Amino acid sequence: MKYLIVNADDYGLHPSVSAGIRKAHLEGILTSTTTMMNMPDARPALEMAAEQCPNLGLGVHLTLTAGIPLLQPEKLPALMRLSDGIRFPRESVLREQAASIPAAEVKAEWRAQIERFIQMAGKKPDHLDSHHNSSYITYPFFEAMLELAAEYHCAVRLPFWEITQSMPGDYVTLPKDWPAGLSPRKQTKNARVLFPDDFVGYFYDEKVTLEILQHSLENLKEGVTELMSHPALADESLKQISSYNSQRAVELSLLLHPLILGKIKDNGINLITFGQMLELSK
Repeated sequence: MKYLIVNADDYGLHPSVSAGIRKAHLEGILTSTTTMMNMPDARPALEMAAEQCPNLGLGVHLTLTAGIPLLQPEKLPALMRLSDGIRFPRESVLREQAASIPAAEVKAEWRAQIERFIQMAGKKPDHLDSHHNSSYITYPFFEAMLELAAEYHCAVRLPFWEITQSMPGDYVTLPKDWPAGLSPRKQTKNARVLFPDDFVGYFYDEKVTLEILQHSLENLKEGVTELMSHPALADESLKQISSYNSQRAVELSLLLHPLILGKIKDNGINLITFGQMLELSK
């Protein structure tokens, strides 16, 4: 059987992003999203998801590179030294200095984000992934995410393919401090954390085309695959907070495209959420 989770990152980043994600779910093939809990739109976005999209899978988009942390600056001294002392550091700065950040500090902030999700949504997240792939920058960050996933009994995104490979399109590579010979898949299984069998991370930027999306669906493997997406309604103000903006509207149009809806049906693909994947594993 072929199962597909179509997940939208960045829920709560901006009202136009949240609205686009709900539209992609209600009218298209999107099944799941992850929420940025430190963003102002997080609360209304989750409230509208509960009212309008009861079948939308909801997770947490763990964040270290956008907005203001949920914890007080004094509890995040290493992270705050990389920025202005109020906001998270830029992605490029975090990547350069990640080795100097204690994993315990990162884990504490991520726990606060998960707890805020539970408080707002009234339930645990069904999976975790991360903004700008921050949970995959260093091995200790990845361990912190796994520990939280095990604690909260949720799944994770696993964008690594094999120990010596990156995903198609070189989307995510193993961090330099990854222990030699250690398989991400085996480690995640040993932590008793579930993840999809395959991951499509290249539906992004210049690769956001109807042909590429069709090709991905036509070549879907048996088992569970996650397809990452970033849809949004067109909005000029989004450009003020995200360098990835106009392509989001293109993504939305493709997730709604009649040919894509037909491709799902013609190829016998079952659209599911991470929560449903967890149920299938029992």
